[in-house]
Amino acid sequence: GDVAHPHFLINGALPGAPVSYRGTPGERLRIRIINAASDTIFAVALGGHQMTVTHSDGFAVQPHDTPALYVGMGERYDVIVTLADGVFALVAKPWGKNGQALAVVRSGSGTNPPADIVLTELSGPILQGTDLHPAEASRLPDRASDARVDLRLGGQMNPYVWTLNGAPFGQNSPLTVAEGQRLQIDVTNATMMSHPLHLHGHTFALPNGLRKDTVLIPPMGTTTLHLDATNPGDWAVHCHNIYHAEAGMMIALQYLQG
Repeated sequence: GDVAHPHFLINGALPGAPVSYRGTPGERLRIRIINAASDTIFAVALGGHQMTVTHSDGFAVQPHDTPALYVGMGERYDVIVTLADGVFALVAKPWGKNGQALAVVRSGSGTNPPADIVLTELSGPILQGTDLHPAEASRLPDRASDARVDLRLGGQMNPYVWTLNGAPFGQNSPLTVAEGQRLQIDVTNATMMSHPLHLHGHTFALPNGLRKDTVLIPPMGTTTLHLDATNPGDWAVHCHNIYHAEAGMMIALQYLQG
């Protein structure tokens, strides 16, 4: 992200006065993680617990155990934890920024953790969402692509301009597709920042079959998206860092007429 925000929140609360969830030891708790930030990627962990990721952007995945996972702007993940006995910190640590967000999961007696608690779960490997694999029911049907387009992410901090296919929104040419086609979008991130790419009105499949509508594209990274054009209209494709979108990192996806 570009902005050093003074505070990071979970469910609207500051780390010094965190929201709490009360459960019982042994209870299986589903946590739905939504990154509603405009400019921040978070690493999320629950102290003292493993999380089992079950869904990404609402689509079922093959269950994957991890101590922590990255959540890009606009991404959603469902995780299951089996509660231990005690008081535990649920932390969202901003990537590349100072501070953190905090909530509390309480299944026993004890005091709240300090606002600046350091979780060991965030010091080791952190799951990238693109390493997940889809449940069979979440896969797109097997078929060849009917059409292909390129999508190149570009821009810089000074001057502050962000682009798709070489120009800001309104100056770039829309991506086009015909109703019923399977469209292949070959994405290249030509910048030194990660960008959460979001598609309106559709979902897409990554090369491993994972279904999503928002995906983090790493610096200088590439990927291929496949979507089924079953929702006619004019749709936005944009970076979910809203500052980048406002500065031009958006393009239209238009259905061809006739």
